[in-house]
Amino acid sequence: MNFPSLSPAFCASNGIIHLRNDGNIIYFGLLDNNDIVLKNRIKKTYAQYKCLFQGIETAAFNLRLSQYFSEEHEDKKKFTESSINDSRQAIIDQISDDAPVVNLLNSIFLEAISRNASDIHIESGQDKTEIRYRVDGVMITVKTITPERAIAVSARLKILSNLNVLENRRPQDGHIDIRTDAYSLDVRISIIPSIWGESIVLRLLNRSDNSLELDSLGFSEKHSKHLQNILTISSGLILVTGPTGSGKTTTLAAILKKINTGSKKIISIEDPVEYRIAGITQIQVHEELELTFDSLLRRIFRQDPDIIMIGEIRDIETAELAVRAAMTGHLVFATLHTNNALEAVYRLRNMGVPFYMVSAVIKMIIAQRLVRKICLECDTSGCVKCLQTGYNGRTAVAEFLHVDTVLSDMIAKGVLIEQSRSYLKKNNYKTIFDDAKEKIKLGITVEAEIIRELGTE
Repeated sequence: MNFPSLSPAFCASNGIIHLRNDGNIIYFGLLDNNDIVLKNRIKKTYAQYKCLFQGIETAAFNLRLSQYFSEEHEDKKKFTESSINDSRQAIIDQISDDAPVVNLLNSIFLEAISRNASDIHIESGQDKTEIRYRVDGVMITVKTITPERAIAVSARLKILSNLNVLENRRPQDGHIDIRTDAYSLDVRISIIPSIWGESIVLRLLNRSDNSLELDSLGFSEKHSKHLQNILTISSGLILVTGPTGSGKTTTLAAILKKINTGSKKIISIEDPVEYRIAGITQIQVHEELELTFDSLLRRIFRQDPDIIMIGEIRDIETAELAVRAAMTGHLVFATLHTNNALEAVYRLRNMGVPFYMVSAVIKMIIAQRLVRKICLECDTSGCVKCLQTGYNGRTAVAEFLHVDTVLSDMIAKGVLIEQSRSYLKKNNYKTIFDDAKEKIKLGITVEAEIIRELGTE
């Protein structure tokens, strides 16, 4: 029996998706299962069938819709291998704006969003191109497409981001704004030529600050108290450390959102601006315009800030300016790439900031990582909820180093890092590994995940 089908565009606009058929019955999933008007419309359209409706969650809907877009793309090929072997220019001219290519790209974005991916990777190989997502910090291959389709997808992305469609020998960077009723994304595009074609990475930045609540980041109860104490600090330097992708920016954004009561002037310098927070002056770094962290930091003092956030301390100029800002009564937040909290002090010294200046301003150092949480539905065995990975979402493991008077004096004297570690150990300092062990004990994550992210102690 041939059942009629809804177009992907209609499904996306109306929040409805075909689920399955059973004899003369068609089952539909609805984002709003109380939409009587839509139900009656479908029943009238398919009067010869029995239509049954059930509610469906947004993530499951997006995943099915992405597959639907992809299926329509496969069913409606407008080109063949023989028709696109002429030249790269012909491929671009023929298919960069065709509906199948648009649908394929829509399917890629929808599936990435439904999987809560942070990045989309389109990687060209010798005879195929892989589409991979980074989900909870781990790369997952979801589909492969032909090199010809990859050229078309690349062309479409370049058109959307106002890049040079014909350029495939030099790197290009751009961005696309994606807005719907459900989400607002800033998609950062990086395109680099490789030996087999182009490597394209799409970074999905959620502009919404709805999830920026300190209590939702996964910090332990003890660490949450440290975070609350930070809110009472009026001046000095607070650092958040960890490698790329460890959640530093999210933590700082959540802190700034909490501090932002309207009584303080808050300015952030970021690259890129990942979260849009109302009431905070957020400035995007543009190195090609010579708007670097240090040059912007010099300028914003004229803006009369109370609180400054520096997206990353990368060099001695930025480090010195951050420390001097903290010494003149500002509250300064910044990120730094170190493995643990104590190393941040010595990293600043290695950059060229004297120990006495560091000790004068440093108040708190947070070192953190993100580890995957056990899926509560299947307990790591794999299910639909966790997309067969055994994990669902991530949580923070961290250590909070409060710089007390004794430690500050030790830093000022330039003692070796081993002596500082010995002092902290005698005072029962809890490391990031201690926090990780506690989360394993509580059944939040597993040892293998801690080893994958932190290594061995």
